[in-house]
Amino acid sequence: MKKQLVAGALALAMLAGTVAAAGCASTAPTSDARPDVPAGAPPLMPANHDGRFESLGAPGCYGCHGASERSNPMLNGTVALPEDHYVDGSSQTLELDPTHEQCNTCHVQS
Repeated sequence: MKKQLVAGALALAMLAGTVAAAGCASTAPTSDARPDVPAGAPPLMPANHDGRFESLGAPGCYGCHGASERSNPMLNGTVALPEDHYVDGSSQTLELDPTHEQCNTCHVQS
């Protein structure tokens, strides 16, 4: 009897895992919040960035997406700034190019 309970619990756990994996696999990745954004345009900032540029400016963007002596980008899991956003076109300078300090000009909020 005990073996049957253990086998039944194991089968139930395997079934639950299969259902969970199937649910994740059916979710299609989203490429952008707005399909009207032309190909090659800078990506939109997610909705949870509302007001961040207005309150923090470019240093606020650089604080997560920029390079430091320890990592590029500084915050794990964020998208790194492209090389052309840095002085001399290199993240090794660790300095944002002044022509790219108006992040919300190209990267509008969705």
